[in-house]
Amino acid sequence: MFRKKSATKGLTSVVLTGDGVSLAHIKNAALQPELDACFHIPTANPLKEPKKIGDAVSEQGLAGSQAVIVLPEGSYQVLLVEKPDVPNEELAEALRWRIKDMVSFDIETAVIDFVELPDDAYRGRSSMVYAVVAQQDNVDELTDWCEEIGLEPAIVDVPEFALLNLTEDLADSEAGLAIFYIGGTASSINLLSDQALYFTRNLAYHRNSPPENASGAVLELQRSLDYYESQVGKPPCVRLAVMPLQEDDAPLMNELRYNLALDIHSLNLDNLIESSVELTPELQSKTTLAIAAALRSDSQRQEVK
Repeated sequence: MFRKKSATKGLTSVVLTGDGVSLAHIKNAALQPELDACFHIPTANPLKEPKKIGDAVSEQGLAGSQAVIVLPEGSYQVLLVEKPDVPNEELAEALRWRIKDMVSFDIETAVIDFVELPDDAYRGRSSMVYAVVAQQDNVDELTDWCEEIGLEPAIVDVPEFALLNLTEDLADSEAGLAIFYIGGTASSINLLSDQALYFTRNLAYHRNSPPENASGAVLELQRSLDYYESQVGKPPCVRLAVMPLQEDDAPLMNELRYNLALDIHSLNLDNLIESSVELTPELQSKTTLAIAAALRSDSQRQEVK
């Protein structure tokens, strides 16, 4: 949604988690990515405490670095629509009018970006895109705040697509991979094949949901898997990865294994990235999304026109 040319100091991510703000910093993203800072700051309203957040940014030596801001859950919409038949440089504007009746605010005040689905999605019947839409005022508020805490806003992202930085390489065959990410106020399911995203949706289940709600989450996951096969037209998913890291005997993991005929495990970031930070389960529970967002490579950053 908002991009600048990359700097040499690496990339810092900023994620509002509902109970605070998480930040992570990746250096040498283009060569050998290494996580060299990762922390969570508890606060009820980080936007009103820029000094507290800014002091932590300075203490970690991140002041002045370029940043990717991940929009909070509920502050944007991801909409699946048929791709308008226009040149790519005109696509965002064409989508504005295609989705104008699908958003809950004035489309003229929106900022819009998009992710194209692979050609074989939906059996190639039509070209489809995920349109990402947010209110310009909300994006501006976050970028202004990012500057106030001592970072240089370079990219605005959303959780579903930020997670792909961590998981795309895991989907290295046509056999589908499902990524179930559990956030602070919602969760998401991403379905991938051959290192490409084919399907995403949000679920109401979240980190603080009671254990009895796990069965509802499993039902929604199964519906998504069925849709992936019947409508998207891809081979069945064979693996399900849960993020952030879960205890192996957690009620949710047991519920998933009992009801879904998949290879199910929880991703431990220690096995995925180089890190000079000790990635304890507690830290991963707060910062997995921030780490994923900071892994955005130099090739993904484009200069603003």
